[in-house]
Amino acid sequence: MPFADILKEVVNSTEGALGALIVGLDGIPVEEYAKSSDMDIQSMTVEFSSLLKEIEKGSQSAEMGSTKEVTVIADKAMIMLRRLNDEYFFVLIIKPDGNFGKGRFLLRMAAPRLLKEF
Repeated sequence: MPFADILKEVVNSTEGALGALIVGLDGIPVEEYAKSSDMDIQSMTVEFSSLLKEIEKGSQSAEMGSTKEVTVIADKAMIMLRRLNDEYFFVLIIKPDGNFGKGRFLLRMAAPRLLKEF
């Protein structure tokens, strides 16, 4: 199943989801799906890729191993980042009143399917 189909399935199956992306650690999106075209999710991912790199450095310094998942809860959205491999991560953006638990579950379940597409 192509990346776009998997992203669309995760977003449409998560109540309150706004969009999803596959992003390189350089912050450049490989694929994205957004319910609304007025949402600039690409520029957001550049900033979060920097954050993910810093968190990874902290995990390695503390000898905790590789960072698997990071969640940022802000006033206007919840942003979940799940590492797919050494080069890419999966991002799911949900409204504050959206179904966080289901989104996190679907993010985790979709990761192996996305990896098969690389």
